[in-house]
Amino acid sequence: MNTRRKVLGLALAGVLPVFARAQTPEKLRRVGWLTGGSPKSHARLLEAFREGLREHGWVEGRNLVLELRWAEGKLERVPMLAMELVRLKPDVIVTAANPVIAAVKKATSTVPIVMATGADPVAHGLVASLARPGGNVTGLSGFFEATPTKMLELAAALVGKGTSVSVLVDVNTPFSRAEYRDAAERTAGALGVRVKFVEVAGIEDVSRAFAALAGDPAAAVVVLPSPMFFFLSRDMPRSAAALKRPVIYPFEESAEAGGLMSYAAPLAESYRRAARYVDLILKGANPAELPIEQPTRLSLAVNLKTASAQGISIPREILLRADRTIE
Repeated sequence: MNTRRKVLGLALAGVLPVFARAQTPEKLRRVGWLTGGSPKSHARLLEAFREGLREHGWVEGRNLVLELRWAEGKLERVPMLAMELVRLKPDVIVTAANPVIAAVKKATSTVPIVMATGADPVAHGLVASLARPGGNVTGLSGFFEATPTKMLELAAALVGKGTSVSVLVDVNTPFSRAEYRDAAERTAGALGVRVKFVEVAGIEDVSRAFAALAGDPAAAVVVLPSPMFFFLSRDMPRSAAALKRPVIYPFEESAEAGGLMSYAAPLAESYRRAARYVDLILKGANPAELPIEQPTRLSLAVNLKTASAQGISIPREILLRADRTIE
C-alpha cells in the first residue's frame, strides 16, 4: 500500500505542475485602435482586423485586449484620443489615414504604430523608406496617392472633353496640398477637361458643398480620399443623388450605398493584413525593420442600378475595367 502511495505521489508531483501551468491564464496584450470613423462606418473593417488577429492566435479576452477609440469624423478629436491611448501603455496602436497616423506618431515615438492604410508614407514623413521604415511606424500603404489621377480619368471618360469636373477635397488631408492640385490640373488638361476644387473642413461643410454643387455647371464630381469622407461614405451618395451627374468616390462602401462609382484599394483586406504586423510586433519584431506593404491592386466598382436611375450611360471601356458591378 505504501509503495502504491509513493508511486501515485510521484506521478501527481509530475503532473500537477504541468496542470497548474496549463491553467495559468495567458498574458493579456493591449492593442490600441484609433480611426477617424465610428463603430458603424468601420464595422466591417474592425471585423476584418479581428479575423486577422484570430488567424494568428490572438483572441480578445483570452490573450488580447482591444482599446477602441473613434474620432467620429471629427479630426480635431484625434490628438486627444491619441494621447489617451498612449497613457494606457499599449503594446501597439493600429490606425489609418495620414492625418490620424501623424497625430499618433506625434503622441509617441516609442509605442509601435501599425497603419492599416495610408497615402505615400515616405513622401509625407511617416516613415524613412518602404523597405526600412526606421521608426515606430510600419504597416500598409493604401496607394491613395494614385487614386486622384485615376478617378479624373474615369470622370473624363464619362463626360467627355471640354467639360468641367468638381473635385471635393478635405483640407485636413494631404490632397489639399499644392503638388496634388497641380498634378490634378495637369491630368485634367491632358484629358481635355477642367477642374474646380471644392474645399471642406468639417462634417457640416459636406452637405453644404453638395447643395452648392447642384447649381454648379460641372459635369461630374470626384471625391478625394479622406478619413472624414470614409466616416460619411454611406451617407454621401444620398446627398449626391439630387445632382443627377456622375460622382466618383474613393471608397467601395459609397458605391455599395448607392454611389455611382468607386476606385480604391480593398480596405477590409488591408485591415485583415494589418493584424499580421500586430502579431509580429507582439512576438518581438521591431517595427523599424518591418517593410511597408503596398496593395497589389486597386478596385473599380460600378453601381449599374444607380446609373440606370440617374440616366447615366457607362462607357463599355469602363465596364470592361470594372472589378465589380452592383445591380
